[in-house]
Amino acid sequence: LKPGLACPRREPASLVARGAAAMPAAKETGVVTAWNMARAGKKNAEGYGFVSIDGQEDSKTNNLFLYADNIKDSKLRSEAKLFGLKMGQRITFRIEEAKSARQSSLAVEVEPLRDGSGGGGGGGGGGGGLS
Repeated sequence: LKPGLACPRREPASLVARGAAAMPAAKETGVVTAWNMARAGKKNAEGYGFVSIDGQEDSKTNNLFLYADNIKDSKLRSEAKLFGLKMGQRITFRIEEAKSARQSSLAVEVEPLRDGSGGGGGGGGGGGGLS
């Protein structure tokens, strides 16, 4: 190497792969197909369920695993932990690929689907004027 010439820096393969995985994936939509409440007396229990992805056949191989703590929306997360999620609940989420062949992929950054057909927060009321 000649003095003054910079050598191109090589990133370890693990960093390169991790960087690709860190790219934000598009949000998917789907439906909660089952929910299991946390067992009473279990420390740090949170509840979990399964999600089917819109446009894919509903099967064990296509369903995603969903932990209550992976729900981004605080209201929905509290509802899941206290009462469970209802089957058929529409949600949006990102898919986190399974770390091994023995695990299911995870639904993460889960939020309720707000497609304009109900729900949603209302605007604040106007202030009372002086008369």
